Amino acid sequence: MARRAYSPALAVLLVGLLASPLAAAGRQGPAPELWKAFAAKLPAGAAVTVRMANGERFKAALLVVTDEGITVQRKTRVPVPPQFVRFADMTSLEVDSRKGASVLRAVAVGAAVAAGAFFGLMALAFAVAGD
Repeated sequence: MARRAYSPALAVLLVGLLASPLAAAGRQGPAPELWKAFAAKLPAGAAVTVRMANGERFKAALLVVTDEGITVQRKTRVPVPPQFVRFADMTSLEVDSRKGASVLRAVAVGAAVAAGAFFGLMALAFAVAGD
């Protein structure tokens, strides 16, 4: 009886696993000409996120744009040489607009530290004056 309960679930699982690579293979990104036009408008040194057709994704700095692709400097812990990426091999090219902590966040942290120091010194002054 337990074997019959697992059979439909196993069949659905196998169909799902077999169908997912076929669905992914059918998806294609925009034409290479679109990536070329988009990359040509980006300034050198722009922070980008590149997604490749093989599923690889990495963050990099844009160095050079040519007719065939882009040359990027990957952002890695260990320095690596610049890498050429063909437009035909890309599925996505995104500008990474996050450049670290915002000014507002830095001001808020500074204000919190100053308030903590002020109240700490006031408490110390009242403790000394109370004796």
